[in-house]
Amino acid sequence: MVRIAPEPDLVDIVEQHWIVRWDRRGLPPLRHEVLPDPSVNLTVEPTGRLLYGPGSGRSLHELSDKGIVIGTKFWPGGFSGFWPGPLSQLTGRVLTLPNAFGPDGTQLDGDLAVAPDLDSILRAINAFLRTRRPPSDRQQALAMDIIKAMRAAPPGAHITDLAADFAISARTLQRLFARHVGVGPKEVLQRFRRQQAADRLLDPTAPNLAQVAAELGYFDQAHMARDFRTTLNRAPSALAANT
Repeated sequence: MVRIAPEPDLVDIVEQHWIVRWDRRGLPPLRHEVLPDPSVNLTVEPTGRLLYGPGSGRSLHELSDKGIVIGTKFWPGGFSGFWPGPLSQLTGRVLTLPNAFGPDGTQLDGDLAVAPDLDSILRAINAFLRTRRPPSDRQQALAMDIIKAMRAAPPGAHITDLAADFAISARTLQRLFARHVGVGPKEVLQRFRRQQAADRLLDPTAPNLAQVAAELGYFDQAHMARDFRTTLNRAPSALAANT
């Protein structure tokens, strides 16, 4: 994967552009696993141009033959306003660009289909985002500030504590995330912790599973194992075994 920084005027809503290339000609297909993520992604791939809503579970992608996928990943909450309703309507869904954006999406889909190179694709996407960018929204900004706090939250942090830090109720926090993020605050916090755990387990210098569980605020190793089996259908030890 190659990552490309967004344009300066879009950096507050776009986390990155990313590119995945593969060449499996003469080789078995490769199954690529993606952990659930509270972000929206707009992709240009061999099967079409697609909009992926916030993830509700792990996804498996089979890479065969030769190909490339170019994606634009929004910050959690950064896509709010591009969709007319609450972002929870997009959770776990994959839409074509015409279905997601109507006639403007049809135009973008056509432009991306004939774009000759990476630069042309990124220019088309950036121009589309600038044209359709919604006006600033204080509630959206608040949701994104809370997500930043979640990323830096210490192990064992609770939603009620985060809500109190921002002088809102837990119920208000839930409504805020349904509208602007598409995934509940507890799920977002758990996903960040799960991603941290996966990164730690893939590190060959990581300590044993019990220590990783303690570092990241799980009750114990068994608690982390249950979380991984429920959401990823695999044990933490399976990730550690791949290092």
